[in-house]
Amino acid sequence: MKSNDRLSTDSWSTIAKLAISNPMSAVECPKCHARSLTATWDLADLLLSPEPVIDLHCSTCDAGNRIRLVDIPEFRPSEREAMIEMIVREQVDPIVKRIQDHVKTMPAAAFTTHPLWAEAKWAATTFRWHPTSEAPPIMGIVFDNAEAGKEIFREAKRQMNHSDRFEEIRVSIIEGPVPGQEKRPGYSVHICADPESLAAHATIEDFVVDPTIVPFLGQWNRHYPIPGLPQMLPRFKQEFDRHKEFLLAPAVRRADGQLWFEPELGIVKNEIHFRHLTDITQDDPDAAALILPQFIMPPES
Repeated sequence: MKSNDRLSTDSWSTIAKLAISNPMSAVECPKCHARSLTATWDLADLLLSPEPVIDLHCSTCDAGNRIRLVDIPEFRPSEREAMIEMIVREQVDPIVKRIQDHVKTMPAAAFTTHPLWAEAKWAATTFRWHPTSEAPPIMGIVFDNAEAGKEIFREAKRQMNHSDRFEEIRVSIIEGPVPGQEKRPGYSVHICADPESLAAHATIEDFVVDPTIVPFLGQWNRHYPIPGLPQMLPRFKQEFDRHKEFLLAPAVRRADGQLWFEPELGIVKNEIHFRHLTDITQDDPDAAALILPQFIMPPES
């Protein structure tokens, strides 16, 4: 990108603010005056910084600049949810569509970006283990829409035959309080395509995936354990450490409120990432965990 030194930083900042307020449209270029100047930004930087860096570029005259916006109300955490949702969709949806077009060669990525996740509504995460530890534990993904959730796993079963042999589905459990929710501890579960595997498959299929988008090419859930009840995560960790294996499977609520696991639709996995929020950085595969939970209000104690 070429920088135009004749235009002041204040001029570019004014244009950047205008471009950000109209993120789906081109605005007038301050150099050639064509309405062909667009703004782009690093998705992780947008999510994590109240002063995001904006790249401006005119497709007509090639003028451009890189501007850090300071004190923009739209980017304060309490006011930017709608914009974040729009920008995530704008940047992620085209990649998801390409992945779904290559479901046979990218089954793990197709599983984590399956369009039915929105309809299925991942409501909670739960765990089960053998009472005498004679079998690997189960991580249950609890869906509000049981049939939609099971169909996601059915498709994975057809494509992967119950086993993630090359650990292409990346599962992380991230502990630690979200800023502003210190009094209600919880943890995030993040399921996405392994970044290296995704990049390799995408290269073979002749398209490029921006690494900064990868953390958002998946699904996540914030879990708040109920105070006073036995916690399940510590035991799941122990059982995984013993067996070095777990089953990722759908779980649905029956009419009586009890959870019902569907192990016949499960995916056998031998790797999971246990992490703490303080260890995650902006360019991390789990970067989504740094910001997305802030838009969820924990249940009352």
